[in-house]
Amino acid sequence: MGVMRGTIFALGAVHRKFPGYFWYRHLMTDSTSRSHDPDFQDMLAASGVHHMPEQGDELIQQLAPLLSADGIDVNNLDDVDPSQFETAMARAIERHNLELMTPVSDERARTINTLRDISQALDAQQHDKAVEILGNIGPEAHEGTPSAGHVTGVAMESLDTWYATGALHTGLARVSQREAPRAVRNITPDVEALARKGRAYRSIGSLLRRNSESEVVGASAYMVAAAIAALAEHREVAFDEVLNELLPAQQVTAAPAAPASTAKPAAAPSATETSAAQPKAAAKPQKTPAEPLDQETQADNRPDPKDRYTAIVETRFMAGVKEFQQWMGESHPVTGTGLPKRADIQDVAATIGIEAEGVAKKQDPAQAPASDTDLTVVAGTQPTRYVQSAQAIPELMAFLEALQAFELIEVLSTKVQPGARAQTFGFEDFDQLDAAEELVATYVRTTLTYATQGDAAARTAQFALGNGDVDETLIPRLRQLEAMDLIAIQDGSVVIPAPLSAAVRNGLEQATQHTA
Repeated sequence: MGVMRGTIFALGAVHRKFPGYFWYRHLMTDSTSRSHDPDFQDMLAASGVHHMPEQGDELIQQLAPLLSADGIDVNNLDDVDPSQFETAMARAIERHNLELMTPVSDERARTINTLRDISQALDAQQHDKAVEILGNIGPEAHEGTPSAGHVTGVAMESLDTWYATGALHTGLARVSQREAPRAVRNITPDVEALARKGRAYRSIGSLLRRNSESEVVGASAYMVAAAIAALAEHREVAFDEVLNELLPAQQVTAAPAAPASTAKPAAAPSATETSAAQPKAAAKPQKTPAEPLDQETQADNRPDPKDRYTAIVETRFMAGVKEFQQWMGESHPVTGTGLPKRADIQDVAATIGIEAEGVAKKQDPAQAPASDTDLTVVAGTQPTRYVQSAQAIPELMAFLEALQAFELIEVLSTKVQPGARAQTFGFEDFDQLDAAEELVATYVRTTLTYATQGDAAARTAQFALGNGDVDETLIPRLRQLEAMDLIAIQDGSVVIPAPLSAAVRNGLEQATQHTA
């Protein structure tokens, strides 16, 4: 049996760095293949990926292009340092999984409409219909049905938003857990508790480590329907009135793509249980190849706007923006200087993949990996940063500065709250490409220029554009852009994925004008 391309990776040791992501739970089979090599399995185990039988080399081939971006050749691992492999594997899995849970445009529209259909079926006590819809949801979108990752991602994201304010937040509208289907009854209380903290979306990975994919999809869909029902009861209005307010019907502009596989859907579970059926195999699209920075992107061959927007939305950076918004909610307390409070540093830093912890007593910093001073070395694992203030993490400060400059957030004397553009800028429509590229450019600029001295930022930006030498003190900033999927670093040079070229180059060109 081949590897199902949309099945979710399970990653153990590295999961804390990447909250809220799907993890594949399957690896490798053929005893003659590289994937069955004991040494290779030891490297996988070190990176937290668990070997499971009856899978094949197809999995490794899926990750090969992503691992290659970090300088890892899956066919030549004899000289690969285990720590470098661990870091590269974590990044490859994260990038792969981000694709699985970030629907845009028509894909997002179909996902919302599917959640509406499930919610209406449950409200009408049409359990057979709800089970049938859930049973057709597999790891890949097919024939107009969204993927399991998309359904779970949109559902959890919606719950985080709804529980941030109003009657669900205060408890005036209560979801009855006793009415949850037995198959998901052990999960829905956890989902609700996480949503109250704005962490349901970020905790999908941890839920999947303890439960099957079908159970998590079923639980997220049930909680959407139950939350809408609770609000309708609290307001004393019809279910559909609240449904249309919170999940308005979406118009799909294009017909669904032809199915990539002729595999039949797995049998749906019993009508007494609301959960998804087992996933089906489907083909995974190839990632867009990277384009060296020294090649000018001409207007007549620039990537399609939809490809450019999708590439931006699928970056780790944009996922971090969404996670920060969920953490912030309607507002969140900050220090008198407008910084995250010490107790919040860990959560805020985690939104952009940084492990940090706020502490009362100053500690000596841990030794940085060699990759922080040498671009020819594959990015190494960053140690946890124990800091007294968020100001001690320049990459985090640059991220917050970018959100503020873009007016996505507004920092007041005692709190941070959504900014003037927060209501109009979303992650759903291709017509927001200009705004998305502006946000990326702003982040690239602030990452290179925040709290720098002299012409260090300008020289580093010029280096990234293919001219001159990098300022060694800013190599960690380039590594952060790499971690956010905005650039790649290969053989000591900066490479940009073609769909991101316009946005990233804009930010770099702005940084070349910076002097401190």
